Amino acid sequence: MRKILSIFLFLFFATRAICQDIEIDGLKKQVNSHPQQDTGRVNLLNELARVGLSADESIKNATEALSISEKLNYELGKGYAFLNLGNARISEGKKLEAADLLRKADSLGQKTGDIKLQAYVLLRSARVLQQTSENNEALPKTLKAEEIALKTGDKKLISECQRVISSAYQNSFSNFPKAIEYILKSIRTAEEADCLKCLAQSWSGAAALYATIGDQSRGLYYYQKALEANKKIGNKIIEANLLNNIGERYRLTGRYTEAIAAYKEGLKEETQPYRIELAQSNLADVYVRTDSLPLAFHYGFTSLETAKKIEDIEGIAWIDGILSRAYLKKKMADSALYYAQQGLEAAKQTGTIEFMRDNAAALADAYSFKKDFANAYSFYIRYINYRDSMLNAEVTNKSTVLEYNYDLEKKQGQIAALNQQKKLQQNFLISVLIVLLLIIITAIILLRITRQKQHANKLLIQQKQEIEEQRDQTNKALADLQQTQQQLIQSEKMASLGELTAGIAHEIQNPLNFVNNFSEVSVELATELKESVGELDISPDKKAELEKITNDIVQNQEKINFHGKRADAIVKGMLQHSRTTGSQKELTNINTLADEYLRLAYHGLRAKDKSFNATFKTDFDNSIPDVNIIPQEIGRVVLNLINNSFYSVTEKKNTSSASEQYEPTVLISTRKLNRKVEIRVKDNGVGIPQKVLDKIFQPFFTTKPVGEGTGLGLSLSYDIITKAHGGELKVETKEGQGAEFIILLPL
Repeated sequence: MRKILSIFLFLFFATRAICQDIEIDGLKKQVNSHPQQDTGRVNLLNELARVGLSADESIKNATEALSISEKLNYELGKGYAFLNLGNARISEGKKLEAADLLRKADSLGQKTGDIKLQAYVLLRSARVLQQTSENNEALPKTLKAEEIALKTGDKKLISECQRVISSAYQNSFSNFPKAIEYILKSIRTAEEADCLKCLAQSWSGAAALYATIGDQSRGLYYYQKALEANKKIGNKIIEANLLNNIGERYRLTGRYTEAIAAYKEGLKEETQPYRIELAQSNLADVYVRTDSLPLAFHYGFTSLETAKKIEDIEGIAWIDGILSRAYLKKKMADSALYYAQQGLEAAKQTGTIEFMRDNAAALADAYSFKKDFANAYSFYIRYINYRDSMLNAEVTNKSTVLEYNYDLEKKQGQIAALNQQKKLQQNFLISVLIVLLLIIITAIILLRITRQKQHANKLLIQQKQEIEEQRDQTNKALADLQQTQQQLIQSEKMASLGELTAGIAHEIQNPLNFVNNFSEVSVELATELKESVGELDISPDKKAELEKITNDIVQNQEKINFHGKRADAIVKGMLQHSRTTGSQKELTNINTLADEYLRLAYHGLRAKDKSFNATFKTDFDNSIPDVNIIPQEIGRVVLNLINNSFYSVTEKKNTSSASEQYEPTVLISTRKLNRKVEIRVKDNGVGIPQKVLDKIFQPFFTTKPVGEGTGLGLSLSYDIITKAHGGELKVETKEGQGAEFIILLPL
């Protein structure tokens, strides 16, 4: 996916470029025909500087406007001249100089009370902030600019503000629903303004936004609309931008040959360092994917040098990830680690989840290549988390809902217009009735008009019913889609985790089997050695010494065997934790399932330890209907929680003094709560310390002594309840008094 900041850059140059060739020629003619050094020439020069396609042209015209304004003491002219100079410095990457010029423009805007100038200063200041690590401060400025623009009633300015607000939500906060909401507002405002230039800019923003959230088909659709508008205008610079973005769509859909052609065609018209860096880095990524490593390194290092020169931190994060993948393909893992680590740090500075994801994946691959599976596993988990946050189904759902609401509002507007027409017709009929009350022809006309009105009402009612039915169908489809997407994401996540865990387990299992097997053989050999020593004809002291040594050997081998089997249990627990269940959900009686696993746990512990004894009680709600679950998985959760409770009460019983009247008790209860079923497992055991309460659902964390637990039970239970069944798993505890685990499952 192309870098997020490129969207803002694309929007800016689209704003400056679309529909300007004709406008610039007209302004140049007006400037040449007005040589007088007055406010009229100042205004023309400022307007020409605002729409100028190159920074040099803008600086030249704005400088002349400033010079004349200072001679005339024309404060407003100076304000717009400083604004245009600041805008040109932004294009050159001179952010500090730009910020100083914009402060001067703002001061004059406040002094003259020109609210349009104030709004433009806020928008340009936001643009400066979006190119720095303080990009989250851009949003308040853009919102303030919109507030001012609404007071002016200028639809074109309002549309631009809404477009920049959308960019701020997207780039600074990754708040895609809000970004979509504002870009659709911008399109609607541009339609109201009947401004093709504004529409083309907003379509470009919508295209870039949908491309960012992974909806490439919609992104391509809006880019094509912008390209069609540009063909009517004939601007070459915006065409280069569109070609670069269309190249992105080809790259992300695996059409690499077409992507390379589009990028290179777009580069022919590029002059701005940032856009050149962007296209070159995209080319580097394509060449890595096609294993053309010499070209990948050429474009990668060329674009990285430019990114560092213009202090594009987000670009550095993107390019470092590309270089890391290229070095790994050359089997240079250390270099791959270096660039991925640099890229991850840069991405953290800007808070760009996309590049955190890419660099985390690169680190996982590099560590895996070096067979450092612990670090590989750690970074792979981070990659999964970053990826899932970007694939969040709510983004696509929100965009669909917003577009639907937009269409619905248009239809409601049409209905309102029809109602207004109906009202006018009623007024007309009343007037006709008063004037021509005694004329029969008027009565006939009135009757016909009344019938037409009734027919129109029926049509309106039918349309309203159809709209309501479509809304209900859409809401149902959205709910079904959300549930399906959540299941697909969970399935993919667990499958990916299983593949990595299986690789780690395979590497550990083989040497572990040797340790276990040879330790068992060594125990038998040491036992035989001990028996042979007893038969030797040697002195009692020597024999006792040899027997002691053989006893030590037996004990050591038994310890090796014990800990080897414990490690084996941990590996199997990892595999169990990562695997996806093949079972299907089915309607199940929760009370029967809970009772069955309670007795299974109790008798299982009694079989292992005859001294084990505890009281168990049940309190089941018989009004609970059958629940659609995977019974084997929920049974595993209930069994694990009950085993933990039995262990807790046994621990407390063993530490209680003889004088204490303590009866170890475990209670399992069920209850129906609205649209949920609650299962509670409560004990009066030792409880859970508050200091570790936040860690109990983490994999491999356990409070049990070494050898008595792997730390995977509660973690596995949490995943089954929350991810596989969409429920909740909570705990209430007091140290020394017991614990109560609460399962909530949706009906």
